[in-house]
Amino acid sequence: MKGLKKFLKVFVDILTTLVFLILLVIIFVRVKTLFSDEEYFEVFGYSIFSVATGSMEPVIKQNDVILVKKQDKYKTDDIITFKSDNAYVTHRIINIIGDSIVTKGDANNAKDVAITQNDIVGKVVKIYSNLGVWQKVFTTPKIIIMIFITLILFDFAFSYKGIRNKQNAKLVDKIEGVSLKQVNETAEEQKLTDLEIVELYKKTDAVKNGEEVKFDKKEKDFLNYTIRLDLSELQKQIDNKMNGE
Repeated sequence: MKGLKKFLKVFVDILTTLVFLILLVIIFVRVKTLFSDEEYFEVFGYSIFSVATGSMEPVIKQNDVILVKKQDKYKTDDIITFKSDNAYVTHRIINIIGDSIVTKGDANNAKDVAITQNDIVGKVVKIYSNLGVWQKVFTTPKIIIMIFITLILFDFAFSYKGIRNKQNAKLVDKIEGVSLKQVNETAEEQKLTDLEIVELYKKTDAVKNGEEVKFDKKEKDFLNYTIRLDLSELQKQIDNKMNGE
């Protein structure tokens, strides 16, 4: 169980780092797009688009994500992404006549209006099936921020438990060898019932075994009271009581 919790802690840490990096990339993309003339993000000649229609089925389906790379030249049968009437279209080149490039969607009956190379964003070099929904999720800052905050809270919860376990271990180490039952019998304050002492023994044993334990306020007060005691004086009280009996 302890190993599983440690694994989950490491997993959450890695996931938090990845989400944070994604958030940084999104911010970078938004800023770069904002201060550039392009309506899409491009790095090293590569761009990513989400396919909104089924005009290229069955090769490219709706909600697929495509990786597009800018080329110096394009040829017949290349699948390209280009700008047409303020929209970005991904279709196949079926004919090239001089500077005029004719395209058509595989699932369409009609050809597109001819374009030039200046209208082309790039050639489709990779298709990622059904990633359109996930692209929207991981490119929406609000969603990423919510995921990031949730992971931070998980990480804090794990860290808090770890800190509490260490504090409990130190607390239990300080009372090692001390009879809590005898302390309770001689105590004039912070007194516990017999059942509470039994429960406290169980919890201290659990702490020694590396288990997660939560001491309530009364138990903590009793343990702190035990630590504050002059143990030599306590032993004298115990010896005197035993001799008296």
